[in-house]
Amino acid sequence: MRVLLCGSFLALGFAFATAQDKPDDLVKAAITSAGGAEALSKYPAGRVVGKGVMTVGGNETPFVFEHAYHVPGRFRTQINCEVQGQKWELLQAVDGAVAKQKINGRVVPITAAGVRELQLAVLLNEIAQLTPLVADRRFVLKPDKQLKGPDASGLLVQVRGYPELRLAFDRRTGHLVRIAHKSTDPETGKETDLETTFSDFKEVSGLAKATRSVVTRDGRKVAELVIEKFTLLEKIDPTAFTLGE
Repeated sequence: MRVLLCGSFLALGFAFATAQDKPDDLVKAAITSAGGAEALSKYPAGRVVGKGVMTVGGNETPFVFEHAYHVPGRFRTQINCEVQGQKWELLQAVDGAVAKQKINGRVVPITAAGVRELQLAVLLNEIAQLTPLVADRRFVLKPDKQLKGPDASGLLVQVRGYPELRLAFDRRTGHLVRIAHKSTDPETGKETDLETTFSDFKEVSGLAKATRSVVTRDGRKVAELVIEKFTLLEKIDPTAFTLGE
């Protein structure tokens, strides 16, 4: 009897893991773990304040940041740090197809590649919201057969005009814990593997939000961010994404 019971539990466990590997099931499990579709839909916007360290030219530079977003399509980031003893401020905003930036208070043109990177950042923010993955037909979901192991399940996300995105979900919690994709290294111009991992999930207004992320390029850490304050909002004034112009 004990052998039969053990066998039954193993069979159930295998069936659950197989079902969870289906794209729709992975996303639905992640939505449930995050707090549910209703709560996620209630808060499509938010403000984030934190600090981090980035590696530029082999040197580590501490910085503070503030993000504001409104899904879909709107994102704003402000980064402040010191570079060689000089204060440096970067302000970038995306509103749909329009992307602008200021450096130390002056408007600086963005290259086509730079605009594309900012729009990709907006897209990744929408994916982190999870519900667009099942509600927006732009996202084509496929199982990631290359991701193997007992700890995570994989998902491929394809959006026309963007690199293929590889998502990993923690099997135990259901949380989205990693996003990886091909990216051009701004220092070398070569194509690399860019990966962001998410951890330290905490409850914010009834939703589970990652408060720590680490970015690596070809396995080398290039940035680490820690969120100190996360405010979820039902909406944000659109003028927040115009850089005060």
